[in-house]
Amino acid sequence: MIVITRNGETTVLTGWREWVLKIVIFLAAVLLFAVVAFLMLGLAVTIGAIALVLIPAAIIVGLFATIFGKRV
Repeated sequence: MIVITRNGETTVLTGWREWVLKIVIFLAAVLLFAVVAFLMLGLAVTIGAIALVLIPAAIIVGLFATIFGKRV
């Protein structure tokens, strides 16, 4: 049983309407969770791809700096 009170008026949902509302709420929660999960996965893949490019590039730049840098 779902009880909704709006503007001092109480509405009670029972039977098939209650089931439909519960299913809709459940599906909305699952959809929201899936969207958040895919956003986090996309962010992780993006950061990983950037790291795969930038870390070796920084190592190469550091090696060139030690080879061609001024000796003091």
